[in-house]
Amino acid sequence: MSPRKLLTAALVLGLAVACAAQQPSKRGTAEATVNGKKVSVNYGRPSLNGRDLLAQAPDGLVWRLGMNEATEISTNGTLVVNGKELTAGKYTLWVRKTGADWTLAFHPKTGVWGKPELREGYAAEMPLKLEKSADSADQLVIDLADKSGTTEIKIHWGTALLTGTFGVK
Repeated sequence: MSPRKLLTAALVLGLAVACAAQQPSKRGTAEATVNGKKVSVNYGRPSLNGRDLLAQAPDGLVWRLGMNEATEISTNGTLVVNGKELTAGKYTLWVRKTGADWTLAFHPKTGVWGKPELREGYAAEMPLKLEKSADSADQLVIDLADKSGTTEIKIHWGTALLTGTFGVK
């Protein structure tokens, strides 16, 4: 093989390896039907790789919940979040930490990738309860469930379990 062909083959192989290393994380989906309306969440699934990131989260943290493209919630019903009504459609979800308190915030801007974090302009916010889970999830897991006509969201990463509820009509 000529030096030129060998160099070209090495460059192509190097680019293929670099592209494979930069593939985004796998996406996860959570779905529930509440009061006859579908609610779904599409999110990136980062791995902890032995770290305990939520336990180390600084006060004032604003996280796009997941990784790569921001987590999006979509619904064909009206969401009722902490008394505020959000029309059917798509919203991005953000988690904020203020002191010991955690909040799930719904933002009307979609298609958000990476930084900067959206720190204002939220359509609604709701408190999340932080508990310690008996089991550990290396990759982020989000679950939705119908709990007596309200939607329960569970965000499980490491041993941290953030939970909250919102309505759908």
